[in-house]
Amino acid sequence: MTINWHYETVSVTESTNSDLLNRWHHHTLIEPTSYIALEQTSGRGRRGNQWISQKNQSLTFSLAYPFANHVSMMQLQGLSLACGLSIIQCICQFLQLSSSHAKALGLGLKWPNDLLIGDGKFGGILVEGGQKSIQDPIWMVIGVGLNIDIPNQTTNHLKTTNLTEINFNHLSLDTDTLWRELTMNLGHTLEVFSESGFEVFKDAWNEWDLWQNHTVVLHQESTKMYQGKNLGVNQKGYLLLDTPLGMKEISSGDLSLSKEN
Repeated sequence: MTINWHYETVSVTESTNSDLLNRWHHHTLIEPTSYIALEQTSGRGRRGNQWISQKNQSLTFSLAYPFANHVSMMQLQGLSLACGLSIIQCICQFLQLSSSHAKALGLGLKWPNDLLIGDGKFGGILVEGGQKSIQDPIWMVIGVGLNIDIPNQTTNHLKTTNLTEINFNHLSLDTDTLWRELTMNLGHTLEVFSESGFEVFKDAWNEWDLWQNHTVVLHQESTKMYQGKNLGVNQKGYLLLDTPLGMKEISSGDLSLSKEN
């Protein structure tokens, strides 16, 4: 069943995620909502990092979606990964790129929520939300930030990049059209995820993992925890890291490439 999204546009706001979370806290989220800001002044990334965006050069929006109340938060562990895969696949369609061509151009994913072109980051995902009571649905707010044509800079050990750099077919990067197409693709992903969890997305996600088989360093709360070979993700969305201490299944953290690569 296709989700009947309620589309909303705001000219300026601090954070689309915060706006939808405030509605959830005040019990005013009623239907699946896709909410875009033409300008976002205090966007947030994971772990409180700032998501920098600029008017007419970025696409920043959030989805609010109610999962059934019997779904556990553990089952939602891989949700941000599934959404990242959906966005990458939709961008291929939007830019009329085959998967093989897009991969050759460097389009891909980095665990757990980064969207990359080569060694540059052009997008990220922030998933928040929860359940007020066991009778209520689990409302998840999925924030998406994409660089369309924003000046490049370096942030969190990654330089930034833009979708314009892989727009080899010289198509119009109309943000309103892309927003609506992404919403529809993400909606399909959310429906499948509701029924089957992350397991059905695992193999495809691993095919787009740009850092798979590279030596990486895992940090948690700015503390180096492990270094090892990235073997991709398992059916729960956990990172599989082959370390000198053995195989580790990692549920959260931040990755950087080791200097050994």
